[in-house]
Amino acid sequence: MQLIPVPSPIIAQAVKLFAERGYAETNLPSIAKAAKVAVGTIYRHFKSKEDILNTAFIDIMDFFHDVLAKAAAYDPDDSETTFSRLFDAAIESMEQYPTELHFIQQNVFNEALNAESRAARGRVITLINNMLLDGQERGVIVKADVRTQLAILYGSIVSMIDIVWAQQQLEGHVSDQQPLAIDLKNQVWNGLTNERRVFQ
Repeated sequence: MQLIPVPSPIIAQAVKLFAERGYAETNLPSIAKAAKVAVGTIYRHFKSKEDILNTAFIDIMDFFHDVLAKAAAYDPDDSETTFSRLFDAAIESMEQYPTELHFIQQNVFNEALNAESRAARGRVITLINNMLLDGQERGVIVKADVRTQLAILYGSIVSMIDIVWAQQQLEGHVSDQQPLAIDLKNQVWNGLTNERRVFQ
């Protein structure tokens, strides 16, 4: 798997604090203290806490998009393989970068996100939407409003991110998530492809 670009100490510590405390509860002095720099040093590189948030969000979201896009490009004519590779790439990313992805999922709809951050978020959503729509066109994925299917897929991945991140916080490491990931992948795939009942 490709590696996430090495962030500056300021960005790295800000992401860690945003993930642990939340964006609203983190201030510039606490970021400066964690990064072992003066607050003035932060202002030489960033205009504000919001600027730090957006820089980190764009870098991580673009990295995640590239990982997913590479996985999706492997065999675009096979919806099942595309789904499997996308899901595996997401799981591998969260095992390798649980704090960064926990930060993303906490701030994915943060009002402080600027246009560039929203565009980075949109690229990831479009990539997943296109995979789902392609599967629908091929008759593999159930015909439905793609937003509901995105909610199923996204919600499952977010839950896994929270599990992996919490485990890292509690145990200091991330153990092998393969059995859980495989079970979750099967459950999501079956939910997207097997129409069992229509609720009225």
